[in-house]
Amino acid sequence: MKARKLDIFQTDWKIYKFGECAALINGRAYKQHELLPNGKYQVIRIQNLNGGSNWYYSDMTLDEEKYCVDGDLLFAWSATFGPYIWRGEQAIFHYHIWNVKPKPELLDKQFAYYLLLWITEDIRAGAHGIAMLHFTKEAMEAHEVSIPTLQLQRQIAARLKAQLAEVETARQAVQLQLSDARLLRARLITETFDNVNVAPTLLGDVILGIQAGKSFQTSEILAQPNELGVLKVSAVSWSNFQPEQAKSLNDYYEPEDHHRVSKGDFIISRANTKELVGAVVLVDRDYPLRLLSDKTLRLAIDESKAYKEYLLYALRAPLARKHIEHFATGTSDSMRNISQGVITSIPLILPSKAEQKILVKKLKEKLAEIDALEQSTKAALADIEKLPARILAQAFNSQGE
Repeated sequence: MKARKLDIFQTDWKIYKFGECAALINGRAYKQHELLPNGKYQVIRIQNLNGGSNWYYSDMTLDEEKYCVDGDLLFAWSATFGPYIWRGEQAIFHYHIWNVKPKPELLDKQFAYYLLLWITEDIRAGAHGIAMLHFTKEAMEAHEVSIPTLQLQRQIAARLKAQLAEVETARQAVQLQLSDARLLRARLITETFDNVNVAPTLLGDVILGIQAGKSFQTSEILAQPNELGVLKVSAVSWSNFQPEQAKSLNDYYEPEDHHRVSKGDFIISRANTKELVGAVVLVDRDYPLRLLSDKTLRLAIDESKAYKEYLLYALRAPLARKHIEHFATGTSDSMRNISQGVITSIPLILPSKAEQKILVKKLKEKLAEIDALEQSTKAALADIEKLPARILAQAFNSQGE
């Protein structure tokens, strides 16, 4: 792989293998019984670097190099790639993380962070959407990098820090707008159902049955549109059905027809985050190459009692959501589960079908403006989230091409 350097500086750069200017210290693999609910040291796992708040601890005494301290440069090399600056007390880092120790006479730590960030983006772009399961230590140590003087490194790092901070400020502002749009939608749905004066009924009273998918052996790679794919829970959220959110099968399988996703399917997610478990979608057309998983269930609706479109909204109302979130099980907000018993006992407001039709019409009209606002905000957010890679690309551009 070719070395990279900032295009605005044409001198005082030298090419090194990354392993010549920094040491990669391996973390330690842990057996489950070694991970404690409380203890002297936090054990940093990749999910913790990505904001996960569920921690394990350890009281073990290890070699000094197996600990990291505030300000250390870490690199996650498995599943989720990228550099992180650790902010916290002395901790132990997991096997899937390296502690990157720049040689101070060659490499500034802050510059190394942005260099690794660029290497990560460059490799991801070259993967063409293929899921990379891990980045080997040998490959990283052999990776060629172009390094300027320490003085230039510090100048470059300071400039990148300022530019990326501006991008983050813009991202947070647009993210807040997106949150406001979602709150506005939730408030509108709440007010609509608060004004319906009927006694609650149970979801089980309006469904004829529940058809579960199957637990398939899948890879971590997303299925292509022209191949069989098993739905991920992310295919079912509070929006339209997302058929691209499906994993490819490891082995050949000829699915039974009832496992295939079809037009008119009313699908509920029995496992997801606290906010999304119990989410439902109405499938708009046939998807013969998409298969229900054991976490996505098809509800057969008794359409003599309820319109499917009405249930999309009724199951988002506070009455239903409070029930789902209360009875969902799991130790983490990032993955909650609900049983078929919980699903059938979900309370909902169910007026006459004539009233359901009127409510759906009113809600669709009112929500259309919010949907348009949300879509434009999402587009703006997507553009902003591309900016860090562009800024890094402008800095660490190809040399000698």
